[in-house]
Amino acid sequence: MALAAEQLIDAAVRQRLIEAETLAELRVEARRKRVDLLGIVSAHYRLPVSAFYQAAAELRELPFVNPISLTPPASLLKRIPQALARRKLIMPLEEKEGGVLVATADPDDRATLDSLQRLFGQPIQLAVAEPEALNVAISRNLSAHTSGAVMATPNTVTDTDLVELLNAIVKEAFLRRASDIHMMQEEHGLRVRLRVDGKLQDYHTDADASVANGLISRIKVLSNLDIAEQREPQDGGMSFHLAPPIDTEFNIRVATAPTRLGERVTMRLLGQEAETLTLTKIGMSDADMIEFRKAIRKPFGMILLTGPTGSGKSTTLFAALQEIKSPELNIMTVEDPIEYVMDGISQIQTGHKISFAGALRSLLRHDPDVLMVGEIRDEETADVALKAAMTGHLVFSTLHTNTAAASITRLADIGCEPYLIGATMNAVIAQRLVRRLCPHCRSAKAATAEERDLLDQGNKETIIYEPVGCAACQGRGYRGRMGLFETLWFDENLSKLVSKGGSEEELEAQALQCGRLKPMWRDGTIKVLAGEISLAELQNVAVKRH
Repeated sequence: MALAAEQLIDAAVRQRLIEAETLAELRVEARRKRVDLLGIVSAHYRLPVSAFYQAAAELRELPFVNPISLTPPASLLKRIPQALARRKLIMPLEEKEGGVLVATADPDDRATLDSLQRLFGQPIQLAVAEPEALNVAISRNLSAHTSGAVMATPNTVTDTDLVELLNAIVKEAFLRRASDIHMMQEEHGLRVRLRVDGKLQDYHTDADASVANGLISRIKVLSNLDIAEQREPQDGGMSFHLAPPIDTEFNIRVATAPTRLGERVTMRLLGQEAETLTLTKIGMSDADMIEFRKAIRKPFGMILLTGPTGSGKSTTLFAALQEIKSPELNIMTVEDPIEYVMDGISQIQTGHKISFAGALRSLLRHDPDVLMVGEIRDEETADVALKAAMTGHLVFSTLHTNTAAASITRLADIGCEPYLIGATMNAVIAQRLVRRLCPHCRSAKAATAEERDLLDQGNKETIIYEPVGCAACQGRGYRGRMGLFETLWFDENLSKLVSKGGSEEELEAQALQCGRLKPMWRDGTIKVLAGEISLAELQNVAVKRH
């Protein structure tokens, strides 16, 4: 038994996960398309079903649990018939002072709860859990501890629809706004984890080893990989379409690797929000946005984004391209891989037969106005890019450095001439991604003396915010991510300093003095004080240096 869809939707409205006006429009759409209302609401807001159950739990002031991550004591599990647990979707979790804590998908089923109270001879305390999670938890925990015949579960390739299983995993990843899907084989079978806002979280599945092998083979077939090769890493990709009510298509980059227990697969979901990609969504401050817009509208020069893998550099670059894109401009890119598919832009993917430098040289013969180089990895690519910026093209690219000023040192280290760097550089932006505090549940608190010192607030009373967790953020306390930026805007004096071979320290000192450099810590401090991020998130990615 589980809560009805209307109960879940009503709970989501009352907990402010969805708006009543939007719900009314979605009802009409659901009737017109003859689809499930809960499915169309979930797709519209990109909320997994677990968020609706958590909203129902909060409305009833009950705890929401993930039963898969819990290990109930065997003495408790032996006291409940497996048939009852499966039929009513209930599972005891622990004996507490006030009674037995039981996870259920339907906290309104009083008859079942009364039966449990008689069965245990103690008061029942309720916790709410999602039905699918309860199904998996019951399969894993109760089968080994209950007497009588063990009920068969669909754990073989013959009775598991691999197509549906893959669709379910990708759908859940999409609804949770995950960037990656990790599949690995363990002793008990397949383990699936989703990277949401930079952190991994488990996705429940009771697939055994044979199902895991079948699923990985299906992914390899879709990605044009060799299914017979299981001892060497492979890379590929595919285009994946999610059926209505979601009805969207995106590219997935696939990588496989052999492990002790079998192959593992990592799937990167690319370009899910290419159509809605704008500069205003990336989290840059108003002052930096003004300077950035000036830089990307210059007729020539280079703009560099720096930071580690997964720091949002490509997203920022494509948001910039989206802003300047027009029929009057010929915009061309060289990427590995193509992450965002954009109309009106010629995009080339590098491979075995074409390198970044080779593709870039070729593009210069196609009369481009704007060029985007996915990454500068060597002297040859850097030299071609800088010379393109020198000869009247606006060039965007990325580099792996920790600070904005370090990118100049990095370019010099790989062999670029200082005069060429100084003559072409418009802006360098170092970027990191941090989790955004959930606006529904963030909690205000007075900053301690140490926290005020970190935020340069002296003795001034300061309010900062901490994560809590609610249905809107699925209990994490964070919802979505935003960028932290260290911005270095070049002017004539800074260009001259670089051309003369000035050191990284000299560049930073002069840029700070003339207000052309804003350190990342300062940008993060502003966002902590505004309640957008937590101080802990800032400390995870930035260091107070200036």
